[in-house]
Amino acid sequence: MSTSLDSEASRTIFLLILRIFMFLPQLPYPPHSGGRIVTAPLVEGVAERHEVHLFSLMHGFQGEEEGREEISELVAGVHTVSGTKRLDPGAMLSALGSKEPYKVHRFFNKELVEKASAVAKDRPPDAIHCQNFYTAKYATALDAQRKVLYKENFETLLLQRWAERANSLVKPLIRLERKRTLDFELKSCLWFNEVATISSRDETNLREAAEGIPEISRYLNHHLQTILPSIRLKDYDPSKVENLDSPFPDDGRKKLVFTGSFNYLANIEGAVWLFDEVYPLLPSDEYSLWFVGQHPNSQVQALHHPPMAYVTGAVPSVQPYLRHADASLVPLRIGGGIRLKILESMALGCPLVSTSVGCEGLHDGADPARWKIANTAEDFARAIQQTCEKEPDREALRRWVVERFSPDRFVQEMEALYQGAQPSIS
Repeated sequence: MSTSLDSEASRTIFLLILRIFMFLPQLPYPPHSGGRIVTAPLVEGVAERHEVHLFSLMHGFQGEEEGREEISELVAGVHTVSGTKRLDPGAMLSALGSKEPYKVHRFFNKELVEKASAVAKDRPPDAIHCQNFYTAKYATALDAQRKVLYKENFETLLLQRWAERANSLVKPLIRLERKRTLDFELKSCLWFNEVATISSRDETNLREAAEGIPEISRYLNHHLQTILPSIRLKDYDPSKVENLDSPFPDDGRKKLVFTGSFNYLANIEGAVWLFDEVYPLLPSDEYSLWFVGQHPNSQVQALHHPPMAYVTGAVPSVQPYLRHADASLVPLRIGGGIRLKILESMALGCPLVSTSVGCEGLHDGADPARWKIANTAEDFARAIQQTCEKEPDREALRRWVVERFSPDRFVQEMEALYQGAQPSIS
């Protein structure tokens, strides 16, 4: 027979279980790219304690359907509609003359809103989570006690850096898109109870961008914070990765690996710079470059010149490459947020060489970098040689990640935002 104490405990537990709608640009499985590497441990952790419904676009990625089935076993519901290509004519057309940036037109889908509204009919969500500014508009379509925006980067900065390196023909278009993106990134913050950035650098950039707009600046003073992401540490357990077979030929060359999706502008630009500017400064018979990742565009495919350079395309897992590489390279010169490939590399005990942009948000004066940072081709080549001369302390590299990027910590900090007791936003 239950007591009043039992009833009170049950009621408390029930109240703590939230119904959370998460709007994601893509499903978290398979977690093989930056955005999915961030969302996978968050969804897994939150779904252990709450009723989670995922709303996302389907893009036709390799393994996406299998990933949908796998994540469906962990959450209360997975609700999807077909997405668009990275450069979609329809989204481009709708963006012409619009005040909203292209990515908002690409990722906002009315059919997905209808699906969310149907799920909310029986019981509205307690909290809405939107991942990145271009899913933020979904928060305006539904009511919830709590609305939370998590920003994986400050997109305006990425476009600014792109414009600085672009040719004169496209520079005006990029600057226009930057202006629209900045306006949207700032005003959309007001639609949420809390906004979290992926790094303190992004938080600072967002605050500085809002300084000339008193309403937004005041709002961010009370509703903006940094919450570092995590990676699925269980995937990098030494007992699981120690016996991975090497994917490399036994040719005596030092293996230099650059991982990522190679239809992403920052990765394309970095790959070409690495091959054209940095690699010629290395003894070519001693090193080989490995570009490991899906969707290599024509520029990246043209870099395939064995035994000097290899372009693998999609691989089942980057882990064997990083586990057996002599160095992981992050040659990015545009971009923002945090490069999850750095955390992956270090979790596998692989030493790093990165540009300042590539490792932005991962170190500061109080917590210095555990890797070499170089920004010119000459310095980058020198840093590669110095890194490859030393035997890496794999355990120390892994420990650095474990201490800072635990999934438990990430989930708890995000959960606190979902459970906050502030007035609802409609």
